[in-house]
Amino acid sequence: MVRGSGLAGLIAIPLAALVPAAAGLVVFVLVTVWVHGPLSPFLPAAYEPTLMLYGRLYSPVVVAAFGTMGNLAVEYLNYHLYGRLLTLGPLRRVPESRPIRRLLALFERSPGLAVWIGAWSPIPDWVVRGLAPLARYPVSRYLLAMGLGRLPRYWFFAMLGRTWGVPDGIFLLAIAVSAVAGGGTLAWRATRSWRRPPALAQPLLDSTGGAVC
Repeated sequence: MVRGSGLAGLIAIPLAALVPAAAGLVVFVLVTVWVHGPLSPFLPAAYEPTLMLYGRLYSPVVVAAFGTMGNLAVEYLNYHLYGRLLTLGPLRRVPESRPIRRLLALFERSPGLAVWIGAWSPIPDWVVRGLAPLARYPVSRYLLAMGLGRLPRYWFFAMLGRTWGVPDGIFLLAIAVSAVAGGGTLAWRATRSWRRPPALAQPLLDSTGGAVC
């Protein structure tokens, strides 16, 4: 992703000289990739204000198309990443748990419909991202269903930004608040785990119930 972002940055240099408006779309695609990839835990609700802001700068159809392309690029990586993670270490037992088995059985009834609903609805992204590789749903069909769901969702928010009479600063503030809230939550959890005292060793009991150590 870092190499791809660097390549996109290099492509944006001549584009900015020839077509200045295209450079902004390159930035938008990079934001889409990183918000739905490595930075997703830090920016849980930052993408919708971004769509609304860009909907004022470009046609909502163009914003939706470029946003969907960027999202599908990172979803391809997410598909393989989630599938790999669920086979490593303690995560191997996750698919064997009863709740996951139930979700997987429900997902396998109509995987395409499930991915499509997860793409446009408020359902957390990680649900379908994890279930699709577990069910061995073909990545091509996964991306197709994801794209068909993302495209109207992104268009809706871009059109909302164009028609909603809210100052641009409000959208920027919403993005900043989301980043601060997400980063603060992760920092708080990390601090709690660092400060948590180690569990005290339980004394061994002899046959009479008395502690021997």
